[in-house]
Amino acid sequence: MKKILILTKGLQASSSRDRALIYENCLKEDNILFKHIGLSKRPLNYFRTLINAPFYDVVFLQRKLLSKTYFKLLRFLAKKIIYDFDDAIFIDSKGKISKNKFNRFSTICRRADLIFAGNEFLNSYSARFSKKTFIIPTCLDTKKYKIKAIGSNEFFDLVWVGQKTTSKYLIEIIPFLEKANKRFKDLRLINISNIKLVSNSIKIKNVKWTESGQYREIKSAKVGLAPLDNSNWSKGKCAFKLLQYASAGLPIVSSNVGYNGILIKEYESGMLVNKGSDWANNIAKLRSDAITRKKYAKNALNMSKNFDIHINYKKMKKIIKDVL
Repeated sequence: MKKILILTKGLQASSSRDRALIYENCLKEDNILFKHIGLSKRPLNYFRTLINAPFYDVVFLQRKLLSKTYFKLLRFLAKKIIYDFDDAIFIDSKGKISKNKFNRFSTICRRADLIFAGNEFLNSYSARFSKKTFIIPTCLDTKKYKIKAIGSNEFFDLVWVGQKTTSKYLIEIIPFLEKANKRFKDLRLINISNIKLVSNSIKIKNVKWTESGQYREIKSAKVGLAPLDNSNWSKGKCAFKLLQYASAGLPIVSSNVGYNGILIKEYESGMLVNKGSDWANNIAKLRSDAITRKKYAKNALNMSKNFDIHINYKKMKKIIKDVL
């Protein structure tokens, strides 16, 4: 493989950065030429894709559910297609399988030469349509979290990083954070996102998300929070938030859902939440017990080493060599 055409939802999509463009330097080191096209709503980009596809050894399609007609054209023109997805993209806003999305998904899976799914739950769906589907977890560049950051002496900081679409999970647990704060009085929530939160019972530091700024804020905290609901959509999440916290050496408090639950149990990198009151109890435990906090922090850091970009890239290279 000498040339690869990378197709994503665009630069603003986190999945584009975390599952495709993150490998830019790795590809350069291997002298692999690549071109990125963001498949936004602009028709020109779709046309450019069809024009370019025949001149690349591989088309790497990240997440996008193309229409059947367009995908058939792409399939005809492309030499090889790798399909990569990291969410339950066939689920609608009500948590049910969308017939239209699932039909597109199944068509792509059947015709792709190779599929990378972000976790076991997602892989169980793609495996219905292809034998050439493999689990490739979402990874990150752990070196970016090895920075100096001065934590607060005044507050015991809990951090959450996310988007507007997932902020509802954080909002739901704020009453339990407030309950924990009644006991200690020094808890503070660092909210790294593009939404502003307020509370009368717990201090909230709202930090606008930026690619470079998030690392220092996460690193400065004491505990990472990862709330989710128990839905098929959440089971399709690939625990990237956990890996961010773990790379910064933070113990984690997470909902016991999907891949989040699997990783916390396997690596003993934090505490799991099965019901609402567990949020307050687990945070109180970590606030009052430094030994437990340090144990989980150490385990979390060790966990993150298994999800570094270079480990993932080597795994992907081997699969591509063996299958394509």
